[in-house]
Amino acid sequence: MRLKRWIIAAMGGAGVAGAAFFWFAPYNIAASVPHLPGVGEVLHQYLRNAVRVRADRVEVPRHVDLDDPALIRLGAGHFATGCQTCHGAPGIPRNPVVEGMRPEPPMLTSEDFEPEEFWWVARHGFKYTGMPSWPGEGRDDEPWALAAFLPRYDSFDRAGYEDVAFGRAGGYESDGVRFGGLPGAIPQELACARCHGEDGLGRDGTAPKLAGQSEEWLAQVLEAYAKGHRESGFMEPIAMPLSAESRAGIAARYAAMSGAWQGRALPFGDAERGRALAQRGDEHEDIASCASCHENGDDGLTPKRADTPRIAGQDGYWLVNWLQLYRDGPVPDTPRAHLMQAAARNLTEQDIDDLAAYYAQRQ
Repeated sequence: MRLKRWIIAAMGGAGVAGAAFFWFAPYNIAASVPHLPGVGEVLHQYLRNAVRVRADRVEVPRHVDLDDPALIRLGAGHFATGCQTCHGAPGIPRNPVVEGMRPEPPMLTSEDFEPEEFWWVARHGFKYTGMPSWPGEGRDDEPWALAAFLPRYDSFDRAGYEDVAFGRAGGYESDGVRFGGLPGAIPQELACARCHGEDGLGRDGTAPKLAGQSEEWLAQVLEAYAKGHRESGFMEPIAMPLSAESRAGIAARYAAMSGAWQGRALPFGDAERGRALAQRGDEHEDIASCASCHENGDDGLTPKRADTPRIAGQDGYWLVNWLQLYRDGPVPDTPRAHLMQAAARNLTEQDIDDLAAYYAQRQ
C-alpha cells in the first residue's frame, strides 16, 4: 500500500510539474536565444535517425535514372526556385533573414544524405523547422529530381550551378530571380526557359517539350497550375503568380515555335506492342486507343483537338510519369482529365512502358 501511494504521489507530482512547465513556459522559445547545451544536438540527431529509418523503405522507380543529366538539371532548377533562398547554393550565400531562424537552415553538402533520404526530405519536409513538404500534393515522382541533383551539389561551383539551373552562367543576377519575377523577366527568360529551353524543346529531356503545342492547350494547362487544379511542385509555384495576360503571352510564345521534336526513349519497353496498343487499344482489358484523341489522320503526330496535347516525340520519362499520374493520381481537376483517367486506369506497368517506348520514338 505504501508503494502504491508513492507511485500515485509521484504521478501526481509529475502531472503538476508538467502542467506548470506548460503554462508558465520557462523554456525560452525565442529564435534569438540559443538552445540549452545539448538540446540542438539531440534534436538534430533524432531528425537524422527519423529520415534514415523512413528512407530505408524508399525505392528508386525503375524509370528514374539518378545519373541522367536532364534530371540533375531539373533538380537544380527547382532548387533555385524553392530552396536557394534558405539554403544558399554553390557560391551563393543564404539570404541573411534566414540566419535568424532556429534551427538555422544549413548550407547543404552532397554528404548530408543518401539519394533516397534526399527524396524523403524533399517530399515530406520537417515539422517545426520551416522546411516544407513538397508543394505538389501527391507528386511522389517529382522530388527525384532533387535526389539526383543534391548528391552532386559539391561538384558545382557558382558558374556551373547557374549554368545547370538557369541555362546560363550569371542567371542568378537576373532581376527576375533576385526580386521574385519581374514582368517579362522570369517567366520568359528564366523560369520557363531554364527547364523547357529557349527553343521550347525541353533542354534535352529536362522538361516536357512545349514548342508547337496548341496555344489553347498551353493556356489551359498554365491556368490549371495557377489555380491549383493540376498538382506539380515544379509548375504551381511558377504559374500561380502569373496574371492571365502573362499566361496567355507565354502560351502564344511557345505555340509559335517550331515543333520538330525528337524524343528520348527509356531503355525498356516494346515499341511495336506500344504501337498496337496506342492504335487499337485493348477491348478485353477495357483500354482505349490513344490515337483516337492524340493522333490525327494527316501526320499521325498532331492531336485531333486543340485542347489536347501532342505526346508523340515526348521523352519516355515524362510519358511514364503522366500515364502513372492518370492511373494512380493525383488526377488533374480539368475538363477532360476524366477521359485520361478512364483510359489509364487499367494500364499495367508493361503497358505504360510499351506506350512510352512507342510515342517517344515518334517524330
